[in-house]
Order: sequence, then C-alpha cells, then structure tokens
Amino acid sequence: MPEKDSSWHKAYAPPDMPYSNNLDKHGATVRGKSMLKVLVAEHDEDLNGLIHSVLQQEGYEVLRSDEGNATLKLLQDEKPDFFIVDRMIPPMGGIRICKWLRMEPGLAEMPVIMLSAREDVSERILALDAGADDYMVRPFDMEELLARIKALQRRHPTGKSTRVLKAGDIEMNLDRWVVSIAGTPVNLTVKEYRLLQELLEAKGRVLSRDTLLERVWGHEKGLDIHTRTVDVHMSRLRTKLGPSGNYIITVRNIGYRIDITPDWINH
Repeated sequence: MPEKDSSWHKAYAPPDMPYSNNLDKHGATVRGKSMLKVLVAEHDEDLNGLIHSVLQQEGYEVLRSDEGNATLKLLQDEKPDFFIVDRMIPPMGGIRICKWLRMEPGLAEMPVIMLSAREDVSERILALDAGADDYMVRPFDMEELLARIKALQRRHPTGKSTRVLKAGDIEMNLDRWVVSIAGTPVNLTVKEYRLLQELLEAKGRVLSRDTLLERVWGHEKGLDIHTRTVDVHMSRLRTKLGPSGNYIITVRNIGYRIDITPDWINH
C-alpha cells in the first residue's frame, strides 16, 4: 500500500474546522499554557500541518519536522515530552529513529506514536519492537489521535521526580534510563527494562503475568501477545543480570516478584 495518496488528507479535518496548509513549516507554536511539548515528525506536509493545528488548538506546544536529520536534532535540543513520527520519514525512517531514541539517556522514556499507511501485523510488530508505544494506520480520526496521546500521557506522566531504584547490587536510574550491576551498566531492551522497573517498584509484591503484560505491553496485547511472552523476556532479563538475576523470583502459577530486604528499598 503506498504511503502517499494526494486525495486522502482532507478526510482528517475534524468537524467545523477549516482545512489549511498555510502553517509555518518549521516553527514551534504555543497556544496559551501548553499541556505538553509534542514533536511531530511527518514527511507529508498536509498531514503535518493538520496535526500541528489540531494539537495547537488543544493547548499543546508543537514542534515540527519533515525529515529525519532535523528530527534527531530537535529531539536532542528540545527534549519534547511526546513524539509522533512517520514510519517513512526520509532519509532513515521512523523505525531507525525509534531504535536510536530508546538508547539515548534522557530521551528513552519518551512516549512515541508511529504513523503509517501500512496496516499489516508484521509492520505493527516491527514498529512496537523498535520502541514505539502505539501505532496508527492512516487515514485516522484526529479525535482518536488525541485520545491515544492522552492515554499515553497517563501511562508516562511528565514531571515525575528523579529517583534510583535498588535491589541488592541492581541499580536503576529512572532519569537516565540506565541499569547497572555493582556499578557496571547492563544493556537491556526497552521491554526488559520495563519488566525490571515494575518489579523494583512493586518492592517485593508479586506481580501476575497478566499485570506485567498489561503494564509493559499495553496496546500491543491486541497483536496476539500472550503471557508466555512475559516468561521469555523475564528469562532473557535474568540472563543479562547474571548472578543478580536470582533476585527475580518466580511465583508458581502466578507471576514474579523481586527478592528484597528492607534496607535495599530506596524510598
């Protein structure tokens, strides 16, 4: 399915909103007190302008880009709170940008929605595995986009205090998105990091597989992802943690917990 169709863009316009493509192509606009700083990286100028206008009317501060190199610079310089990226943005595409983002300290926790004309399941999985939190196939309704942004805001609230989670010699810096064992950094995937974070934040409470699936995979559950996925990723996480992986305890027929003692908990 082609990424570009010159006839589809006007279908995005919400009711009672005139269509316009006369917006500043590269500017950042603030309308009143911004709820969130959003970077829209979309190569289609009409769609980019429409998303910009809709988000601006909702009170968001909006940054815009239509190519990948400018997008990377805006991510580094502006550190937006939220990122909407086109699957086919030139020259590198949204998949590569997402993978880069998830490895960058200070940016890796940023919520990401990927936009694409490709609706097959394999493309969705590719995007989600690259680090996208959500995937929308166009054409879509702008109200749905706004709803998904707000849903991700609830899952990734901004302005949270910086803290470090610990269990034994495992240390997780939530601000820098870094996990270390006795001071040595460990290279985890996004899902492995999130699983460990959930266990550490639970402070010894048992988390069921369904709970972990909901919190870590979220919208992806609709892609026929099962609780067995949690076991597979947990096994990989334990392996990467080495001997410290023994702190992760399997609770038979239920789920997992972190084996902690009171002095390990960072309050």
